[in-house]
Amino acid sequence: MGTTLGVVFFAPGGAIAAPPPPLQPEVSDVATLPPAGPHRFVTMTWRQGAIIYDADSGKIEGQVPTAPGSALRTAKDNSQFYVAETLWTHGNRGTRQDLLSVYDGKTLNLVKEIELPGRLIVSSKLQDLELSASGKRAYVYNMHPASSVVWVDLSKLAVGGTVETPGCALIFPWGEDGFSSLCADGSMATVSIAAEGPAKITHSKPFFDAINDPIFDNSLADRATNKALFLSYTGLIYSATLGATPVIEKPWSIQSAAGQRPPGTGIEELAWRPGGVQPIAWHKDSGRLFVLMHPGNYWSHRDGGTEVWVLNRETHALITRFPVLFKPESTAADVRTTAVRSITVSQHDHPQLFLMNSSGGVTVMDADTGEVLRKIDDAEGNSTIVPDA
Repeated sequence: MGTTLGVVFFAPGGAIAAPPPPLQPEVSDVATLPPAGPHRFVTMTWRQGAIIYDADSGKIEGQVPTAPGSALRTAKDNSQFYVAETLWTHGNRGTRQDLLSVYDGKTLNLVKEIELPGRLIVSSKLQDLELSASGKRAYVYNMHPASSVVWVDLSKLAVGGTVETPGCALIFPWGEDGFSSLCADGSMATVSIAAEGPAKITHSKPFFDAINDPIFDNSLADRATNKALFLSYTGLIYSATLGATPVIEKPWSIQSAAGQRPPGTGIEELAWRPGGVQPIAWHKDSGRLFVLMHPGNYWSHRDGGTEVWVLNRETHALITRFPVLFKPESTAADVRTTAVRSITVSQHDHPQLFLMNSSGGVTVMDADTGEVLRKIDDAEGNSTIVPDA
């Protein structure tokens, strides 16, 4: 005769209790990325890939796997993510693979790997990967083996060609078939790429002092209007209209807008200066510029900001200043870890600023009032990206 073994459950007082209900079986599912909200931003990390956040909740929405030193852009309708990246078959050695990887904007599944003839391996440079106004072309800056730009037909998901840009770097797109680059002599290269035939390259006259007052590589271009803003190390802003015949306006000084004397290039001259990895953001509808500023001497352009200066792009007036060093009692050593190294702004009616702190973490700030809305302490990365900004 067999014996049945069981477990008897006792309630308090010794009474026999009913057994607990059986555990429900796990159900496997696959999460999808929600539609992009007005305050979505992406941080680019060296090893963890691109991390997608919702600033209103402070929560991670998703993650795109990327190789170290990658660049990312989003499709105009947020339907896809484009990643320019470089990998080796054995991690740190082996066969090199330069790719433009395309990911689905909802499932984050890999759609296509497009082989590139080369690309520049560097982090936190917005203008290493860009899209045309309609999003039908991607441009990838390349330095393998020489300075050039690889353009990709995104409707065919195939490389369209490579344009040599000797002595010039970065991509500031305009229209459907062109981009501009900054050159070592202070000029601008303008590249037109027709559907058929060779690319056409022209050069402007030098408009900035590339030796004594260079331009930040993370300057800005608006694909929709062909307007561009170039920020120099001393705080000059050059406004330009890009195109086959670019128009570059006379520069104006951030410090003059604040009623201060424009700083020089003396190594011992202390003044308010722009700085950081990503020092400027542009809210296009309102025409406001947000610039990270810090007190420092010349060549302190890598130092993070302790204030955000808000300026009117059209009138060149200073609107206000927001303190962003959230430890006002900090010592000089603390400033290096609490200052802000990058800034972006959402492109909506009530914009928010996303401030990447030097020690890690993102502070979300009301762009109208300077009020701190929340802090996301576990956010990593060197820079932030706003989709379709």
